[in-house]
Amino acid sequence: MKLTAALSLATALMLGAAPAMAQDFPSKPITIINPYSAGGPADLISRTLAEGVSNILGQPVVVENRTGAATAIAATAVAKAPADGYTLLIAGSPTHIIVPALQSVNYDGIADFTPVATVALVPNVLAVNKKSGITSIEQLVAKAKESDDAVSFASVGNGSLPHLSAAFFQIETETKMVHIPYKGAAPAVADLLGGNVDMGFLNAPPLMPHFESGDLIALGVASPKRSAKLPDVPTMEELGFNGFEMSTWYGISAPAGTPDDVVAILTDAFGKALAKPEIAERLAERGVEVNYMDNQGFAALLARDSDRMLGLIESAGLVKQ
Repeated sequence: MKLTAALSLATALMLGAAPAMAQDFPSKPITIINPYSAGGPADLISRTLAEGVSNILGQPVVVENRTGAATAIAATAVAKAPADGYTLLIAGSPTHIIVPALQSVNYDGIADFTPVATVALVPNVLAVNKKSGITSIEQLVAKAKESDDAVSFASVGNGSLPHLSAAFFQIETETKMVHIPYKGAAPAVADLLGGNVDMGFLNAPPLMPHFESGDLIALGVASPKRSAKLPDVPTMEELGFNGFEMSTWYGISAPAGTPDDVVAILTDAFGKALAKPEIAERLAERGVEVNYMDNQGFAALLARDSDRMLGLIESAGLVKQ
């Protein structure tokens, strides 16, 4: 009887411990690690959400930029961090799918992470410098066909979605261009403005002020529908490029093994933050669309996107370095 009573007490204590763990989280600051440089869309999204999530959870949420190795440095840091919910990654196709497929990394893009939530969708826009004299896709393609090094394009790193977007464009137009990778959107846009690079399929947010000033020209939007911030710019589909859908999604990931109750708290907090009108408006002003899915929806997105991106990598003839 004593043994039975002891086992019953132990079971009750164990059952009571799980909710207690969730109730204790978070008890200290949370860090979101951003693989890209300051000033880019991932930085805007993570810092905007950090404020909202901090207010909901009652703990500071800090954004830390760790650039390098085409997002692999940041992704490795999160994959190897304690699985306690206090270290998160602002993630996308590059961190989970593209970079692990194209270079040797110290993590598995799927198995070493726990999806928390998707948070945003950003269209990639084909932009050129006004001084280039190029005002249409036809003129860009004609220039690229002059020689294999006639046109250079900017990306935010090898294996990034802007890189794959340009690779896809070259396949579709039967051209070859020179790839110039940068550590983030801000330096890529700076060189595009300076005329040091000819074009780029870059995220809309850092481009918007320069479209408005007229220093850059948007030739096409690589999303299923026109951007609300660029209603007069046709989609790549409208321009005759069937299936050219290369929007950038952003999500929040935690290390694999993060407790389910902690993930549930984080998923809920990001969902509530994105539902706040002031946060959605702040993102929309810069061309960022709210795109919330819970952890299960995020996991399904990863599976679909993995098939699509790996197929594109194969079609583009890109090989692992």
